[in-house]
Amino acid sequence: MSGKIPADKIEQVRLASDIVEVVSRYLTLKKSGKNYFGICPFHKEKTPSFSVNVEKQIFHCFGCGEGGNVFNFVMRTENITFPESIRLLAKQAGIEIPEDEENLADYRHKEALFYANNLAKSFYLHNLISEKSAQKARDYLADRGIGPDLYEKYGIGYALDGWDNLIKHAKEKTVKTEVLFQAGLVLQNKEGGYYDRFRGRVTFAIHNTSGQVVGFGARRIINDNSPKYINTPETDVYQKRQVLYNLHNAREAIRENDHVIIVEGYTDITGMAMKQFNNCVATSGTALTADHAALLHRYTKNATLLFDGDSAGASAAVRGAEILMENGMDINICLLPGGQDPDEYARNNDHQTIKTFLAKAQPYVDFRLDQFKNVDKGENAAQKSDLTRDLLMTYAKVTDPIKRAYMVKELSEKLKLEESILWNEIKKMQRHVPKPITEQQAKAAPIKDPSFFSSKRGAAELGLMTSVFLFPELIPDILKNASLDLFSHPEIHDFFHHLETDKVESNNFDGTRYLSFIEDPYIARNLSQLLATDNQSDNQKSVTQYAKDCIITIQLSIVDIEIQNARKELQNGTAVNPKEVLERIQFLLQKRKEITVGSFISFN
Repeated sequence: MSGKIPADKIEQVRLASDIVEVVSRYLTLKKSGKNYFGICPFHKEKTPSFSVNVEKQIFHCFGCGEGGNVFNFVMRTENITFPESIRLLAKQAGIEIPEDEENLADYRHKEALFYANNLAKSFYLHNLISEKSAQKARDYLADRGIGPDLYEKYGIGYALDGWDNLIKHAKEKTVKTEVLFQAGLVLQNKEGGYYDRFRGRVTFAIHNTSGQVVGFGARRIINDNSPKYINTPETDVYQKRQVLYNLHNAREAIRENDHVIIVEGYTDITGMAMKQFNNCVATSGTALTADHAALLHRYTKNATLLFDGDSAGASAAVRGAEILMENGMDINICLLPGGQDPDEYARNNDHQTIKTFLAKAQPYVDFRLDQFKNVDKGENAAQKSDLTRDLLMTYAKVTDPIKRAYMVKELSEKLKLEESILWNEIKKMQRHVPKPITEQQAKAAPIKDPSFFSSKRGAAELGLMTSVFLFPELIPDILKNASLDLFSHPEIHDFFHHLETDKVESNNFDGTRYLSFIEDPYIARNLSQLLATDNQSDNQKSVTQYAKDCIITIQLSIVDIEIQNARKELQNGTAVNPKEVLERIQFLLQKRKEITVGSFISFN
């Protein structure tokens, strides 16, 4: 159990963080009986096997075996540590965590970057609203229909046209310039000094799924030779491949519509939102990635790519569609007419017109097949074969075999080619496509290397812990026969220490509460599986014998190590008194025999 944050605070945060509510921020859950189910975010699957138990406040995936409580879930989805998950949930629940833990350097570093980014967001917003010199920025936004009522929600601001405005403001707030540099907000010159990265630009704050500001995009508002957009570089809190602009705002609308609209620009989001399309997200200066696909798949499997109608927009749509399809999503492509971007199109049309236009979006395959019409009126066989192979390469990466079969059948009919020819090409291509992890493989593969638990002693320590979860009635006998010094794993040791010091018995044992303090994901997944399944079929007599065997195994492991060390003394010639070492070995061998028959163990 964690000694870094007080146990009572951990328990307070756990009780304040309903797991259904927390998990629903990341993926779509549907109630079935007493539990909620959804598509597991930790492995690829077609049918929901990810279960959330409201009563026990745990999650468990029956496909890959992942499981635990609300902290374990946040740790896995946000890729953060156990203390960080507690602090994140505490912040969302309005609970203050005392700053008295050890080893908080990494956490404090990230928190400093979040704080610096949020400070910058507030500063830029203040500039946009209040500064006289920001009038040109307000005019630029007003021309796009963006008024002050949208500034806060979409993280819009203005970076003053100067070299050190943010630096000066941060110093007033006691934020070091070095932190601004680490957050990507300032640049360093050749002399070692610093200057603001964003100057004279409209800024758009980029948030992660938890709503924390992680970076910025900034657009020029005058026509000069500078880049149209500049963005925050990757930092310790901002990885572009894992972040989509506006997802923190749009996820509820995406769930409700079971559909996401993907655009490229920041103002595309505001333009569409002003016409009541709130299920839109944008890439942040990067192409769509597999991480983006996994992120979106938590909320829906249906996506429309709404891009500019020029050749660059078409190419980007194709690349993005391929990535999303390979990761299990159903994709439509919608290219805008007349060189318009989504922002322009939204401003020039009403809601119903846009809705009707989006309804005409083409499925990915139809969109690609239309490209054949532009290849010498379909008469150039070489180019057509290249396009066909290009399309089949995407099919080869689709993991759902039934879906792929229908796609190939449809393609065969449209191209008037035999299915067998297409399948032969796909099979050739699949030899070079990395095989996806199967559900069985995912289930067998733990998050971290469980080398300790693959040993007899490790398996026995965990087995004794699970015995308590199966039948808490065994607690007194286990504590009587297994002293705390038997346990080498720190979390298992702490678990039994708390059982002993809290004077826990079967009538006041709360497995869900004790799971709250488990950081090791391998232990969490095993315990959550026990809690998520019906254990009535387990026979107490057999579990009692299992607990006895675990104690014997642990004791034998300790004695075997002592025997091995003693023999090494004799073999290495380091024994001061060889006769005494031999006598110790004889004593240990006799003790081993007695342990083997269980003579030290007494269960009522």
